[in-house]
Amino acid sequence: MIRYALCNEVLRHRRWADACALMADAGYEGVELAPFTFAERVEQLDAAARAAIRRTAEQYGLQIVGLHMLLWSPAGMHATHPDRAVREATAAYLVELARFCAEVGGQVMVFGSPKQREAIPPIAPAEAAQLWLETLQPALRVCEQEGITLLLEPLPETNVVQRLSEAVELVEQANHPNLRTMLDVKSALAETDDVPNLIRQYAPWIAHVHLNDSNLRAPGFGATDFAPILHALHAVGYQGWASLEPFDYYPDPETLTRESLRYLSRL
Repeated sequence: MIRYALCNEVLRHRRWADACALMADAGYEGVELAPFTFAERVEQLDAAARAAIRRTAEQYGLQIVGLHMLLWSPAGMHATHPDRAVREATAAYLVELARFCAEVGGQVMVFGSPKQREAIPPIAPAEAAQLWLETLQPALRVCEQEGITLLLEPLPETNVVQRLSEAVELVEQANHPNLRTMLDVKSALAETDDVPNLIRQYAPWIAHVHLNDSNLRAPGFGATDFAPILHALHAVGYQGWASLEPFDYYPDPETLTRESLRYLSRL
């Protein structure tokens, strides 16, 4: 059974408790956190603040799924930068993110952040991908201790790992029990018209799903037919979370929060 969550930045204009109340009332079981919506750096959130974030979600029956938009803040983070000092600072911050994820009860960390992994000349994309894996190692050690899965998200907006096959290749190379990949529908549609086949082909490596339309809106607010996508996920026995991650909040955040989940539930 697929469990639905909402990425919290959709409702970041609301107080955290009010956002949780709306998600719960709309029927979501989980929420996925963008750390920048709580603080510029997660170190600014002490143990009490982290406990309050988790407690509020749980009061409304929501499970915190994990984190995404990992490096949208602070400024200056870059996992594949030619300067080793920048990579080391990024690696250290990813460790802090992993600890934050564990303390709020998250299970996954989605590494999208396309600008913060982009290959910068003279480094080529293939070399940058190797630097990316190197930068992830300290955080992966924390993930292993805490039972968190770190996910490499294929994204067409970057020159480092654009396709699901590339992400799978890196995951296989790393051979780490806490490193997997995931399916983002918008990004998958940039790769192929046959997303269900992509799901069937790479199901063993897909540990998380982001649902969004090719027009960047929420499911049900564009041309993408999610029925065959959900059917394929069911067919391969996917049991994880599917988080709604729109970037265009048409017609408004509150309406899409409710109506998109109704659309998916009808399917």
